[in-house]
Amino acid sequence: MKECKQCGICCRKGGPALHTEDLPLIIDDKAIDLTDIVTLRKGELAFDQPESTVVPLAEEILKIKGAGGEWTCKFLALSSNVCRIYKSRPLECQLLFCEDPDPLLKIYDKGRLTRRNILPEGHPVLEIIDEHDKKCFPSKMAQLASDILADWNDSENLKSDLREMLIYDKSIRELVTEKSGLPAESMDFFFGRPMHRVLAGYGISATPNGKSFSLRKS
Repeated sequence: MKECKQCGICCRKGGPALHTEDLPLIIDDKAIDLTDIVTLRKGELAFDQPESTVVPLAEEILKIKGAGGEWTCKFLALSSNVCRIYKSRPLECQLLFCEDPDPLLKIYDKGRLTRRNILPEGHPVLEIIDEHDKKCFPSKMAQLASDILADWNDSENLKSDLREMLIYDKSIRELVTEKSGLPAESMDFFFGRPMHRVLAGYGISATPNGKSFSLRKS
């Protein structure tokens, strides 16, 4: 039986998605904190490993964050290629073996965790999450981006709608951080990736400009 060479290549391709089997690592063991998790929301573009392509997500998933804004899993010690939570590593990491991907593929899209699996019923941020999802739904943003790019010079009303979405997304993260005392690093779990980062995948770069955003083709 071949063994993992601990080359770190798999970990550099991105952190694992989380499954129901990983819930104790968050709730009980505290090996994984909410600040370690990013929510990829339904409708967002994301890389599908089995298909090796970028597709809109059919359902919400939770993933371990990358390090320093990159894909590399934040728990990988770069100098030694050692996982810093190896004994408490998530299910996908336990099953992943680059020379035999079948065990991972069998569970890849099954039993994935969502925010509601982790947050208890009645959690004060749940209502805000619902409102945020309505106002900043990724598919709506994707359609706005598509319409704007189709007629960039004559789409000021659409650009205004897009800016309102970006402003709301940014302000709700700042407000929840300020009022709740929750760490800013946990906002990626509660509200997903900042909308201006998601927008970049659709061909528009959004740069904060005072209380608004400057838009340009990327």
